[in-house]
Amino acid sequence: MTFFRDQWEKITIFTGDVPTTEELELLKENRERVGMVIRARWVLLMLLTAYGVIVHIFFQHESADFDSLTIVHLVAPFAAVLFVAAYNAFFQYTYSWIVQIRSLNQVQLVFDLVIVTVMVHFSGGAVSWFWTMYMVLTLEAALIMDKKSDTYAIALGGAVAYGGLLTFEFYGIIPCVQMPFENNALQQNFSYAMIKWAWVSITNFCVAYVAAFMMDTVRRREAVLRDMVVKDSLTNLYNRHYFFYRFNSEIQRAKRYGRTLSLLILDVDDFKKFNDEYGHLAGDSFLKSVAEIMQTHIRRSEDVPSYEVDIACRYGGEEFAIILPEVSSPQGMIAAERLRGRIETTGPLAVAERIRQQIEEEVRGVAVTVSVGVSSYPEHGVEIESLIRAADDAMYRAKRAGKNRVFMAGKESSRGPSSRRTNG
Repeated sequence: MTFFRDQWEKITIFTGDVPTTEELELLKENRERVGMVIRARWVLLMLLTAYGVIVHIFFQHESADFDSLTIVHLVAPFAAVLFVAAYNAFFQYTYSWIVQIRSLNQVQLVFDLVIVTVMVHFSGGAVSWFWTMYMVLTLEAALIMDKKSDTYAIALGGAVAYGGLLTFEFYGIIPCVQMPFENNALQQNFSYAMIKWAWVSITNFCVAYVAAFMMDTVRRREAVLRDMVVKDSLTNLYNRHYFFYRFNSEIQRAKRYGRTLSLLILDVDDFKKFNDEYGHLAGDSFLKSVAEIMQTHIRRSEDVPSYEVDIACRYGGEEFAIILPEVSSPQGMIAAERLRGRIETTGPLAVAERIRQQIEEEVRGVAVTVSVGVSSYPEHGVEIESLIRAADDAMYRAKRAGKNRVFMAGKESSRGPSSRRTNG
């Protein structure tokens, strides 16, 4: 089994050669939903088995219709149930370590679609009651798939599979299965078959629409609640609590896979002076502008669902932090300098113009800027405390060197508003 597991992992890798923390969190959420579907499938199998026993008992008391049953009526459903139990047991064993969970979900849905169609055929085709399981399959797709289009695709697949089955039975390509208590002549009635197919298809698409809408609403509300817990209400950046949680996760990930990461700590220069000059509302607006600028410089995944690769946080009152996974110390310096320059040229002036429409030219002399300290794993530390301390010390050295500049931990050189190197 280890061989198959290794081979599967070779084709089930993440967007990069090493999964990001955000990808691991999304994978965990998907695995929880898949686990719930697997457990629900066991319950459905038990209910269908109990239903089969009840049907068999009552068929025994109806000798008039019991003669129409063949060995196929017993063997085919039993074999289908065993097959479902087998692949559900396989999925239950593998879903906790397979990283490409979307592929696993697609395989599950295809298997379920085939099994439902087989059960519909062996329970009467056009006169079968089992067509309602197509709706259960659509609900399953809405639960475990992230995109609405996937749910509609399964609904369409059910309509096509059911329509194809009725067509094959009507033209004799597949022999119809005669069922007790049913008007089996309807299996060869074209109008009835078309009406039944239209009803099943429309009902299934209605279920798909409602299920996709409800799951989308639930996921959006979950996202809102999550943001309320982990994000700062003023800047909409991640809060201090989430910063420590995520930074620790990224450090553990870097240790596990032998990767690098950098930390940027930014502090607004002379922010108290800015508040005294323009007021606290202007200060809040400036902090929002700083947060917006930070958001424009972080990396984001283009996958669905999308997520932020770099983590921008509000670390304190006028202090911010950015976690840069997979970024070494030279790359961290470049990112910090680019961010510092953007804030210097647009941030305070834009805030002043919005808050004070009649601002005097000398207000530009206030020069609200940021000082940035940069540290990198493992160059400046391998634990969360040492990396934060290194970046914090570098940031304060930048302030002592004249502010409005970037300092790397452990180095005396900096980058600032001029192109020349400045000694700390």
